[in-house]
Amino acid sequence: MRNRFRRASYAVAAGVTVAATIGMSAMAASAAPVRPAATSACSFHCVDVSFRNPGPFNILTVHSGIAEPNNIVRLTRGSNGASKQDFSRISVGTVFPLYCTATGQAQGGSVFTNNQCHLLSVAGLLGATTFQLAFNPNNGGDETLCLGAWDNEPPVSGFKTRLADCGVAADTVLIQTGHIPGGSVSGAGDWLINGASDNFSTPLVATSDGTSPSQPTWSTVRLNGKRAIDTQVTRTVPGPF
Repeated sequence: MRNRFRRASYAVAAGVTVAATIGMSAMAASAAPVRPAATSACSFHCVDVSFRNPGPFNILTVHSGIAEPNNIVRLTRGSNGASKQDFSRISVGTVFPLYCTATGQAQGGSVFTNNQCHLLSVAGLLGATTFQLAFNPNNGGDETLCLGAWDNEPPVSGFKTRLADCGVAADTVLIQTGHIPGGSVSGAGDWLINGASDNFSTPLVATSDGTSPSQPTWSTVRLNGKRAIDTQVTRTVPGPF
């Protein structure tokens, strides 16, 4: 397999998550019930990402919890005891001014090209929320690996969700929106657009096959009339699960 989303030679400064550690006395620790040191430990520092179909009980999960580039990110049953399901939002902002100018050109050092910024402007996405989803097990990860993409051709069935170095290329930039030129999301939820899309009117979005466990993909947005389909509508909510 080849890397469909080519890595840029420059990096965007990633946001920094600062975590405070709270001490506990030995007496209190011995009296407290034993809890799994996983998603519960990450608490509000992390977010749970699910799809409308197959539903909120199934969330993004790093395969075997291994923090390595190109490791698969799967959709599995959520659990408060699974640190492999811990992700944090970093580099949170809007397309403009974080990556593009108000006139649809790339900011200096941006992972987006001038053409991508122009297309984002035409699609009305300069004001859309953008972030990177960093693997952060137990709120103790180094947050250098983010949800990204890897080519799985052939067959052409969408690009696999994988861990990739944060802030190096546009494929780890997620654009969160409920509106594109062709239609919108009804009810709670949004599309998560992959920043490496080459067409932001019909972009690549996070897509489930409606089952769990399964391998989500980055696939071309599909509409039912002018409405999003349920397997492409995501919800990003504060943890723990």
